[in-house]
Amino acid sequence: MKLRASYGLTASLGPATNSNVILKSAIPNRTFTTERETVLQLVNLENSDLTWEKNHQFNVGVDAGFFGSKLNISLDVYTRNSFDLISLIKTSGIGGEPKKAINYADMKSHGIDLLIEGTIIRMKNWGWRTNLTFAYNTNKITNAKNLPIIFDLVKAEGGNREGYPVNSLFSLNYQGLNHDTGLPYFIDEFGNKSMAVNLQDERVDNLVFSGPIDPKFTGGFSNTFNYKNLSLNIFVTYQAGNKIRLYPSFRSSYIDLDAMPKEFYDRWELPGDETITDVPVINDAYYNLLNQSAAAYPYNNYNYSTVRVADGGFVRLKTVSLTYLLGPQGLKKLSIFNSLSLTAAAINPWLIYSDKKLKGQDPEFFNAGGVAQPIQKQITLSLKVGF
Repeated sequence: MKLRASYGLTASLGPATNSNVILKSAIPNRTFTTERETVLQLVNLENSDLTWEKNHQFNVGVDAGFFGSKLNISLDVYTRNSFDLISLIKTSGIGGEPKKAINYADMKSHGIDLLIEGTIIRMKNWGWRTNLTFAYNTNKITNAKNLPIIFDLVKAEGGNREGYPVNSLFSLNYQGLNHDTGLPYFIDEFGNKSMAVNLQDERVDNLVFSGPIDPKFTGGFSNTFNYKNLSLNIFVTYQAGNKIRLYPSFRSSYIDLDAMPKEFYDRWELPGDETITDVPVINDAYYNLLNQSAAAYPYNNYNYSTVRVADGGFVRLKTVSLTYLLGPQGLKKLSIFNSLSLTAAAINPWLIYSDKKLKGQDPEFFNAGGVAQPIQKQITLSLKVGF
């Protein structure tokens, strides 16, 4: 058994770009080329008050081996106190910069990393080795002077607010559908039930905290089985503890490519349907005119509401591979080779679990927000030879 511990203060540049004024040469547009001259263009004002982002971190770790190293365990626990973090903050606009980078945020975080690996079967012709990884990481912004607007917090990438994790996802408080029209209601910035919510408003206290977009729990589970010259590896990955903003499929107008998302199967159609569904009526000319006359955008607000949030956790069969390694007797017959192996592998063959609200969308693309190409399933066959 080995016990490890460390404590340190580290510093980093963070997202800072400059402390001195930044000027660059430019040539302004003129009617005639003979009238053009070189000028200096102001890119960034002096920002000499910027300093390093700093982290105090304390880590304790244990490495242990049992039964002649058949079972090995490695555990690390850390706590981190970050301060003087740099981000943009709104200014009065003096000097021509509406936003300025300053050291204004503090954050605390802690986590656990666990690795368990062991040999369950070790025989002449049989073998079974397993490997389990588990990580828990969480953080909390303890000091922030920024003033986010509603949209900064409800967008798919999440936002930052004091007292919550980094990249937290907030949502408009959904209050059901109108009995007569099938249009959705929310709690607006004033705390009233309304179809209209001003997403540019700084009053964010009526938003609902949905959760962080970054997973709290991550890990994997790998098993390798050996029988004579055959080797089978099965690797499963997982994550949990994060939330996803569903794709904004509801709009004030549609084109042929996006006119029928799957959610429309469950839409409101007749008065009374609001008791069995939370999907609003399909927009048409009448409802569009009604929305515009009321200066409300219920479909857009619906995209950023509590009903458009899904669980980001998943369990995925990441890889399955089968390898055949030619033994010494076979190599003697093929005297030109020193080694030969044949491997068949399936990559991303099965998403074992994900939230049903995703309706087939893969939860792994939503970490950066927006839409990305789905993770492709691949089958490969490889031959490796050594001469």
